[in-house]
Amino acid sequence: MNPDRWKRIKALFDEACAMSPPARNAFLEDACGNDADLRKEVASLLAGADSSGFLEKPVYAEAPELFDDADDEAAERLLNGKLGSYEILRRLGSGGMGIVYLGRDARLDRLVAIKIISPRGAYDAILRERFMREARAACKLMHPGIAAVFSLEEGAEGLYAVFEYVPGRTLRKVLSAGALPFQEVLDIARQITEALAAAHAQGIVHRDLKPENIMLTDDGRVKILDFGLARIEAADGAANITAAGLTCAGAFIGTPAYASPEQLSGNPAERATDIFSLGILIYELATGRHPFGGGGALSTAARILQSEAEDISLINNSIPEEFSRIARRCLRKNPEDRYADARELLDDLKQFTEAFTSFRKLCDKPSQERSTEVEALREIPGTTLRKSDAGRDIEKSGASSAFWWWQFHQAVAGFGYYGMLYPLWRVKEWLGGVEGSLLFFPALIAVGVAANLRLHLWFTSSFYKSELNEQMRNVARWIRRADWLFVVMLAVSALRIHTLHAIIATLLMAVAIGGWVAFYLIEPATAKAALNRG
Repeated sequence: MNPDRWKRIKALFDEACAMSPPARNAFLEDACGNDADLRKEVASLLAGADSSGFLEKPVYAEAPELFDDADDEAAERLLNGKLGSYEILRRLGSGGMGIVYLGRDARLDRLVAIKIISPRGAYDAILRERFMREARAACKLMHPGIAAVFSLEEGAEGLYAVFEYVPGRTLRKVLSAGALPFQEVLDIARQITEALAAAHAQGIVHRDLKPENIMLTDDGRVKILDFGLARIEAADGAANITAAGLTCAGAFIGTPAYASPEQLSGNPAERATDIFSLGILIYELATGRHPFGGGGALSTAARILQSEAEDISLINNSIPEEFSRIARRCLRKNPEDRYADARELLDDLKQFTEAFTSFRKLCDKPSQERSTEVEALREIPGTTLRKSDAGRDIEKSGASSAFWWWQFHQAVAGFGYYGMLYPLWRVKEWLGGVEGSLLFFPALIAVGVAANLRLHLWFTSSFYKSELNEQMRNVARWIRRADWLFVVMLAVSALRIHTLHAIIATLLMAVAIGGWVAFYLIEPATAKAALNRG
């Protein structure tokens, strides 16, 4: 819709609102003349105004069809034109509050990003206040990881803010290629946390951290954008947003897929809220997928409220377990169980980075020199490296090797069970009759269950590791029961034939004892070391 036409509609609407319903018809007939569409549009707004709750909403929320084309028309009109002293070069994008252009500052001869409030926001006092608050919030934050704001101005085209132009790719585009190498994950996570710590130090909670609001420049620097939903704490620690009437009690603020449980529940968003959103970003960087991703916004929000995220290191085994622990803490449901703010998280990340760097340096040393330093490094938080480059080269007996041994154990046990069917078949033939069958067929059932399920776990851990935890929960009880049955059948068979076939009886008894030791003592320890499971 042409903005001039909208101004005409709004003027007629405002004038008609002051009249009684009977007087409106005569007024509209006279004011609209032969323009039936104009009368219909004004009458539609008046009908909505008479319904309860209309005045509590901005006009564009009640009649969005009036604004469908307004943003595009306004954007096209500014292209290749000027806005104050700024030359408009091209449109960069648009959001809920405004349209963003690439511009050139003629006075300083530099590229800038210009965000102008959208036509629909121009008539909404709350959106205007939020727009101005974004500029004020960003202005407080002088940090290399946050896009700087240069000015807030208002002209014939409306209210607009001039920001630092950040060339590069959004984190959303970076993530479209899947998980990043761990060193990049660690670097990006640290940079975002540093910038967020600067905001928290100024009493600013972003409340809308998501890949679209973070830029990654060509030289690897991170920039946080868009503080339009920021919560700014007053000097006494209270939020001045509620006092300004910008946030209603129980209202949801943010993007559902990156919102914390307390945001989705309509509770106040504190600094720990940003930590949860950052935890989701870190998870996506490390795994290439959302920790609570569902079929849509509603299912994702439900999982954020109800489900626990799978450990990062079980999806991507190049991720150290200690880093996975940091991400888990960020994603705790209770805000009090997370990091209190970005500074606390940053301290943990720095400590981990120091330990990880020490390991990588140690990898470059001759093997004789490594052994004298490994024990000391074990005591540094963040050195539980699972199948990372450093972990593989430094400590073959570490978690990565434990995982390999756990896989090896499943494969050997699975095929070994099948191998024992031959001597058990001979026992059946030697004993004959019902007794032979009663010893053989229960053992056959045990082999069919335990061997197949162990091989299933081995296959899952090799090709579908993200499903391993769930599969282990599903089959663990059946494997344990089948193991016990198999050991008992071996031992009883050995006792029944020990006087007739001592060699076979010895083999059966040895396997029975070895199997008992393996699944009762060795396997739990291996699983705990490899998968952090008892």
